[in-house]
Amino acid sequence: MKKYILSAYICFAAIVLFGCKKAIDENIRPYNDRSDQELLTSIEGLTTATNGNYALLVTGATGDTPYDLNWYNLSELKGNNMLAVTQAFPQARSDAYIFNNSPSQGVTSSFWRMSYRVIFGANKIIDAIQDGQGAAFDQLKGENYFLRAMIYFNLARVYGRPYYQNNGDGLAVPLSLNSLVDKSYQPKRNTVKEVYAQIIADLEKASVLMTQVKPNNYASKETAWALLSRAYLYMGGTATAVNTDYNTKAVEYADKVIASQKYTLLQGTAYSNSFAIDSKNNKECILSFRHDDASPNKINEFLILRDVFGTPYQGEYAASPDYMAILNQNPTDLRKNFITVENDSRITGTNKSRNSINKFNYQQIAPPGGFDFSSQTRSGTPYLRIAEMYLNKAEALAKLGNTTDALIALNLVRTRAISTGAWTTTSLAAANMTVFQAVLNERRLELAWEGHSSYDNFRNGLAMTRNYTDYFNTSALTIEALDKRVVYPLPKPELEFNPNLEQNPL
Repeated sequence: MKKYILSAYICFAAIVLFGCKKAIDENIRPYNDRSDQELLTSIEGLTTATNGNYALLVTGATGDTPYDLNWYNLSELKGNNMLAVTQAFPQARSDAYIFNNSPSQGVTSSFWRMSYRVIFGANKIIDAIQDGQGAAFDQLKGENYFLRAMIYFNLARVYGRPYYQNNGDGLAVPLSLNSLVDKSYQPKRNTVKEVYAQIIADLEKASVLMTQVKPNNYASKETAWALLSRAYLYMGGTATAVNTDYNTKAVEYADKVIASQKYTLLQGTAYSNSFAIDSKNNKECILSFRHDDASPNKINEFLILRDVFGTPYQGEYAASPDYMAILNQNPTDLRKNFITVENDSRITGTNKSRNSINKFNYQQIAPPGGFDFSSQTRSGTPYLRIAEMYLNKAEALAKLGNTTDALIALNLVRTRAISTGAWTTTSLAAANMTVFQAVLNERRLELAWEGHSSYDNFRNGLAMTRNYTDYFNTSALTIEALDKRVVYPLPKPELEFNPNLEQNPL
């Protein structure tokens, strides 16, 4: 932790003094050479510093890979929507997929450091703005409360057990809530319950402070409501051990986002093309991390095959047979447009076809020199979408026993993708499914490859099962929700620099 604090301070100082190459949108200007005191007292300086915190979500820093790339690796690759075609390069990409859980895993260390850099930067701005300075100041303070909450929510999922296990009393990560720290700062881990309580408090503050309308690559009051809905859903227990209050809250905040009428469930061709446009123009997105030529989206490197001089390159993962089996149950499902069938000579066997994932394939960026060696794109990384709000509402209502309203929310998402696919109590009975099971199934179809896959199982006490073989496994794989490998070990360097950190079971 000592190392993190020093690195975080150096990173923030670099942002303040030397500028940030990332242009989150057209209105952001490079940083000027100004001291903390000057930068953090004017609305212009605070805006610049806040933009720097957003920039950390999509850019690397001091040798670390971008936050959203690490987040994708640690979350999506532990699920069952992806199939490993070959050994990933660099190898660290495969550690999450095979549940290796090494404390020295490079991606884990980078994710930790990038997370606390954002937290430290947010703390600087929160501490600098006094209450009552005005709407513009409140907006920036609210945005940084949101960023801090979002980062802690992701940290708690990566390093802490699901909330229902031991009622949140297990260890998560250290809470650092002010900028007045030095190299002697060596905090202990807070519990999952304590971290979630801070997340809720930060988001509630953020939702009140933020009153300005901004593009969906910035936080807003609706963004805070959306993450509150998700957080309460994660706290809401399993289908057999339901926390009524938390699930009620998940519905309440989902309804607030829906009632704002700021976001739309796109229909038909507009939905099919919704990931093939500039993310800032995607009316489905509540929050999307926006990429451009200076800081391209590298997630696509995992997913789309590139041939370089006739040799397959990148695209180590494809859509899993499990996922495709569910998707293919309905021939008219519009979500098939997010799949591209390609041939990959690296596949063992006579059938070389693969189902490549094209959600992040908007406007490929060719690297310098003109050689098409890269799959990096201008695609945004969706973090919160309006479809999730309907599905959060449907899941919470199903757990609360409100089948009628749960089906209404569920079918709004389902029928825009499958026009004749509405579930009824009769059709569910015929399929031997509960409403809760139908909602989880729809979450898997709709939110695939957006970082939800494993968590939707584990937080509900369900195993993650891959009923298929791949490059690494010759038999099906099952990881139970109580398995120690559900959460990651803390990075080895952090334990060396902070003896107060207790390691997760290895």
